[in-house]
Amino acid sequence: MRQSTRNYWPLRYTISLIERKRLIVNTRKAGQAGIRDVVAASTLWAPLVVVATTWAAWRDLLPTNLPRQWGSDGVSSTWPTWVAIALVALICLGSAVTATVALRPGAARSRRTTFLWAGFAAGLACGAWLLVAGSTFSAGANAEPEVGAWPLLLMLLMGYGLIPFLIAHRWVDDAPKPPAVVVTFVPAETGAWITTVTVPLFALTSLALLVTAAVLFFLAVRDGTAGEDLWGAAVLAVLSVPMLAFARLRISADWRGLKVVTGILGISLKTIPLIAIESVRTETLEPMHWGGWGYRFMPGRSAIILRAGPGIIVNLTNGKQFALSLKAPEIPAAVLSTMIASDA
Repeated sequence: MRQSTRNYWPLRYTISLIERKRLIVNTRKAGQAGIRDVVAASTLWAPLVVVATTWAAWRDLLPTNLPRQWGSDGVSSTWPTWVAIALVALICLGSAVTATVALRPGAARSRRTTFLWAGFAAGLACGAWLLVAGSTFSAGANAEPEVGAWPLLLMLLMGYGLIPFLIAHRWVDDAPKPPAVVVTFVPAETGAWITTVTVPLFALTSLALLVTAAVLFFLAVRDGTAGEDLWGAAVLAVLSVPMLAFARLRISADWRGLKVVTGILGISLKTIPLIAIESVRTETLEPMHWGGWGYRFMPGRSAIILRAGPGIIVNLTNGKQFALSLKAPEIPAAVLSTMIASDA
């Protein structure tokens, strides 16, 4: 018996280790960032470090104004050096903070996409700084900056987001699906579901557009011109409006149907009467499958995509579809399905 016990002890020890490892894996919070995700997010701080380092090394050698545009005869317009460094540093810092926030478990589904776009913004800002400041520094104190090959570096850095995108883990939803939510109404009873959805990415993008528009407007006033700066400020201000609209949405599902209203501007984005709804289901929505983020229109279907992840798909009686991103889509889907069944 003793010999038999000694022979089986390694097997029992191995099983114990396997069960312990399985327990650790199963009790780990869903969506928790791994080492690769942390490393990927860390790379988004590199553009800010590059900008800060070059600014510290070059600031005593840079003039008051840096080139902003080049024409056939050389530099065609300039902007204050402090405006350039402040705007670039703000974009790089915002991108790095956005990537760091994406490490929270709730952002796991869209983490890689966030890294991709944050890297694009940071790389673009860093490349623009190296273009205007690097060309000035390399030209010397008494020479006019030449654009040279610096735009090639800018184009290369625009793809910087691919680095954290490829490093980070790909999201795999292996968690067991919860049972379907069932809502039951007694005769003559009705119900309603209302929620407010906030999307920080749209809010930050709107803020960045408004800040850039304000800078361009300042440059136009300073130079006393009404040319490209003023037009650029106007275009960016207009583009900030839809971003601001999608920063906060109020969504309701009741006996009238489904309604989506902008929480800040109060504009109705989508209203679907209950009589026009054939069925409702929950599904994981991928932005690329629906044409991207925001309000998307495609033949036979439309969608309001705020993030990659859960949402509802509404099948209409006319054969079209409407998709909407929601963190907890089970309850509104159940409310609408119950309303449809009660009216049938």
